Amino acid sequence: MARIGILTCSNCTQDTNCASVVCLGDMRKRRGFFERYQNDEKLDLIGIINCSGCPTLAAPEKILKRVKALADYKLDALHLSYCMTALCPFLNKYQAVIAQAYPDLEIVSGTHIPKDKMQFRSDVKELLCPTVSVVQDMNDIIKGTLQKNNE
Repeated sequence: MARIGILTCSNCTQDTNCASVVCLGDMRKRRGFFERYQNDEKLDLIGIINCSGCPTLAAPEKILKRVKALADYKLDALHLSYCMTALCPFLNKYQAVIAQAYPDLEIVSGTHIPKDKMQFRSDVKELLCPTVSVVQDMNDIIKGTLQKNNE
């Protein structure tokens, strides 16, 4: 059995109302970065945490408190959500401090694999700084219904 946790982006979770639906779906179906686990291997999702948000000088120290909340339960692997790997300016620092504090913890750089990283970044920017007056959230990116000013 693999005991895993997921670290998500605070901005995506809070500002775009992302509920980690695609991350969890790919975990259940063993797609994306969850293909590494054998189909007959049970996955035990210990928990989902989010980062401390941007920008903050104390982000690396804060992230360790959050990881500890999972690591205390014998975590085998920590998956950094796709939004973390695509958007986070602190990603390398987070990985370094987590690896130093938890040298036996496998850090996996991803959950699901979206179609186009640059398009994802553009779509998230649209959600955070909208050019249309329509209320939209991460589900619009997932479902392909995101409206932009030029559409």
